[in-house]
Amino acid sequence: MAELRQKMIRVMELHNLSRHTQRSYLAAVTGMTRFYNRSPDKLTKEKIEDYLLYLKLEKGNAPNSCCAVRSGLRFFYKNVAEKEITITFSLTRKPRKLPQVLPMEEIWDIIHATNNLKHKMILMTTYSAGLRASETIRLKTENIDSKAMLIKVEDGKGQKDRYSLLSKRLLDELRTYYRKYHPGTYLFPSSFGKYRF
Repeated sequence: MAELRQKMIRVMELHNLSRHTQRSYLAAVTGMTRFYNRSPDKLTKEKIEDYLLYLKLEKGNAPNSCCAVRSGLRFFYKNVAEKEITITFSLTRKPRKLPQVLPMEEIWDIIHATNNLKHKMILMTTYSAGLRASETIRLKTENIDSKAMLIKVEDGKGQKDRYSLLSKRLLDELRTYYRKYHPGTYLFPSSFGKYRF
């Protein structure tokens, strides 16, 4: 399996897949390999479908999780094992529901639940700019554009850059935070130096 794994990593790099997708695809193939304790290139179409049904029916994996595994296996068989195995396993995805919007009072209660100014600013920035947690911790001081009133989000979902609005209230609070903490490269540096997940 070590050779197949290295080949798969090489092929994924050649396909320019994101690191997240690469991890997901490797996990899909590794999971099935451990389940059968056999090399994945030796498994039949029926075995692959049985494994996917096991994830759905016995493990109770969510439809999106099963679809991610199916995608990883499809990639492996088509591009790495170079076998003509059509994985016809399909799931009806759950309808996406809009998240519940909290009243402003509850949002402020959450932001002010901590007395630590840095933690408060992390929460406020995440909420105000509509950022993911991983995007907030990767923010750099240079990403705050007070003239254009924008926050540059680098390497966001899908490894894409984008801009988010910077409110005046958040800018004022960030200036207070900056005067107290004097952050370096990262706006919210961890005690370990670089950001951590």
